[in-house]
Amino acid sequence: MFNFQQEFPKTARYLKQKYPSKEPLNSFWHWATLALFSLLCVAAIKQQLVLIGILVLVSALIKGPGILFFGALYSFLVGLFPPIGIVLSALFFLLNIRLLTKSWRVNLVTSLFYLYPLGLSVFRQLTQWDAPWQIALELLPGLLLLHFVLLQVYYFHPNIRQVAWTILATPFELLSLILPKRFKKLFRTAPQTMKH
Repeated sequence: MFNFQQEFPKTARYLKQKYPSKEPLNSFWHWATLALFSLLCVAAIKQQLVLIGILVLVSALIKGPGILFFGALYSFLVGLFPPIGIVLSALFFLLNIRLLTKSWRVNLVTSLFYLYPLGLSVFRQLTQWDAPWQIALELLPGLLLLHFVLLQVYYFHPNIRQVAWTILATPFELLSLILPKRFKKLFRTAPQTMKH
């Protein structure tokens, strides 16, 4: 039987150093995700929006330069040879579909991460269940569910930091999908109002 470690010991050693197998329960990212989920669950709706705004800001600071670089590179390549824009758009579309189908488990966990706290906030507004013991009672099932669902996701996506980053950067990703359309409308209507 083929044994990768015996056949390629240097490569196996390099991969172990580059991607160490870390137990999820020993990972900072797992517990940080659960702690942030807890904060979202106990916060009021305004505080939840502030926390999500902070996540968007942090994600923008980290991902923004990369997006600007690839946008400039894409514009440069399309400027040199315009038909390449169709090829690159098709390629990005296929890569996005592949990513969505490959990471559907992470997308479900992300939905749980953001929709459960929102549901709790709506529930508290409707029922006035805002005593500390009631909030703890509401938080506990969601926290346990997220913990065990994350442990299951790690079997398919072993990079715990990448799973946490995907969950935390989702508001920025959604905002980046929505904003360009609105900005285009603003810039299109601005010259018309100046002419009048």
